Amino acid sequence: MSEWATMPLRAALAIRGAAVGPLRRSLIRLTRRTPVPPTWPAPAGRHPVGVRDAVISGLGPAPTDGVIRIWYPAVAGTGADPRPYFGGPEEQRTMVRGLRSTLSRRGVRALGARRTASRPDASPSAEDAPVVVFSHGFTGFVGQNTHLCEHLASAGYVVVSVAYPGAAAAIAAPGGSERVMTATERRRLTSPEFVRTIAALLSARTTTEEDAALARAATVDVLTAENARWTRHLSGVLDALIPPESRARRVDEVTARLLDAADWSRLALAGMSFGGSTSANLAQVDPRVSAAINLDGLQQGELLRLRDSRVPMLVMSSAGSRLRSGRVVTDLHYEAPGSRAEVRRILVPDARHYAFTDLVGFGTGAVRRLLDLGTVDASRMLRLVADTTLAFLDATLRPVAAAGAGREDRR
Repeated sequence: MSEWATMPLRAALAIRGAAVGPLRRSLIRLTRRTPVPPTWPAPAGRHPVGVRDAVISGLGPAPTDGVIRIWYPAVAGTGADPRPYFGGPEEQRTMVRGLRSTLSRRGVRALGARRTASRPDASPSAEDAPVVVFSHGFTGFVGQNTHLCEHLASAGYVVVSVAYPGAAAAIAAPGGSERVMTATERRRLTSPEFVRTIAALLSARTTTEEDAALARAATVDVLTAENARWTRHLSGVLDALIPPESRARRVDEVTARLLDAADWSRLALAGMSFGGSTSANLAQVDPRVSAAINLDGLQQGELLRLRDSRVPMLVMSSAGSRLRSGRVVTDLHYEAPGSRAEVRRILVPDARHYAFTDLVGFGTGAVRRLLDLGTVDASRMLRLVADTTLAFLDATLRPVAAAGAGREDRR
């Protein structure tokens, strides 16, 4: 298919994007109900949760190149008041600029004002806690899975969420600097080759045609470049945080002490969408990583296609990732033919892509459809993702395996 042949599809995608955004924002502005629930779901673990934002030096020329957010088990009664979802006024303004095209100003402000369960700079309570490094999706943001991260911290994990410069909708660094994703950056994945591949995948009528389209997807030019960029950034984060002498040099003293108490020999990588794919790819080649989690991400590259995952994998998928044949887009990944690799796959048939983030609780009716959330109940989805992730991590990073963890579970 030539570039000219893809023009109708590219035009259709552009028109759909141009129409859906204003319609979604108008519906959010016009509805009388607040677009988010009034209360924040409390974590289920026994630990209170602390939170701290920090900057890793040396990942780029700007502070926003090294932003991380850390959730951790905390001492009860310490720390400031629970953190608003988007922090203080400066962060709120930055996130409005980054997310207003998706949620409207009113929607972003309502989301940002919700009080989470995390207390800024609370005293850490746990030593030798396993570590989870979390990666958001393309056009996501560092706190997009706050509920999941709080849940894990309340159960005794240290969770480090990484902001990806140029791929996050907006980044607000401690100290006031910011970076907001540009329109050009948002469009950079939609090359003619990408459009041809998606068109072939959507029109495939046999598993052979699906396999061919998925094989091409592994080598799409813009996706290959993006995957390499994300993998370098995540690897750089691990290089900065795992060695104690590096932590002492590259983060502030309070953050270094907090991370010193974690057990970096028990490390999992987790992520949503592009972040999930990046987590799986780096886990395959980095011996410091013991487990990986992909939340509804199309697996990028050929590293894991028809090959066994080096580490235990949890793969959760939405209805949107199901192909015409009934297979899921990642079914050809993480296991070689005839393999018995340790891979747990879960399909959530009433969920769509963004239901794997905190946005699953946003809006009602048409707004939810336009946000690609599906029909899944928000509370059920938050619990399912959090509980499934925790059970998987307990089985792989802690000495006692969770009872009854199956190799495949289609829900």
